[in-house]
Amino acid sequence: MVKTPEEYFSALDLAGPGAGGALNDAERAFVEKYVGAELLGGLPAVGGARAPGAPQKPAPTLRERLQGEARVQMVSFFVAEQLFLLPVAGIQEVLRHIELVKVPMAPSFVAGVINLRGRVTPLILLTDLLTNEGGTYSERSSIIVCGADLLQLGLIVDRVHTMHMVEQEKILWNVESKLGESADFLCGVVDLDDHVCGIVAPEQITQRLLA
Repeated sequence: MVKTPEEYFSALDLAGPGAGGALNDAERAFVEKYVGAELLGGLPAVGGARAPGAPQKPAPTLRERLQGEARVQMVSFFVAEQLFLLPVAGIQEVLRHIELVKVPMAPSFVAGVINLRGRVTPLILLTDLLTNEGGTYSERSSIIVCGADLLQLGLIVDRVHTMHMVEQEKILWNVESKLGESADFLCGVVDLDDHVCGIVAPEQITQRLLA
């Protein structure tokens, strides 16, 4: 029997193996926006009120950390026969097809959500975001799991290709400021064997999802 989103989140196992025991701010924002605020009353939050004092300096983003490296290890993958890259440092694991729960109120690029070891994990159709083709989720799909901005994402790709060690001088960062909307979900490009490949930015997908 297929669960509704309400049944899924009401029964979410937040005490299972590897679970954090509660929803963090980003997960609660996702549930409130796309499922309903009424469910949050029964789901615990991470921590309590913050202690008074000077605001903490934001931690460096993954992109900022990688810009200081001489070489960046990346994994390549295909989306609608186009090759894209992700830094290995931002990847948690790669999964095969897994059953999901659809969220009718979510945008079309969200295939659904899964409970991955107690974490709310939206599955994102990269085909919808990166190409002009409509995305599909099938048993042949692969899922690249990334922890971006506290909201764990599963990026749906056609297939994973291979690993690369890319010299820093071959990476052009911050392309979204140069290419406009066509690079909304990219944080850089790489000239890889005479093919320009975009570097996907999970944190920018999270920002769009929770905006």
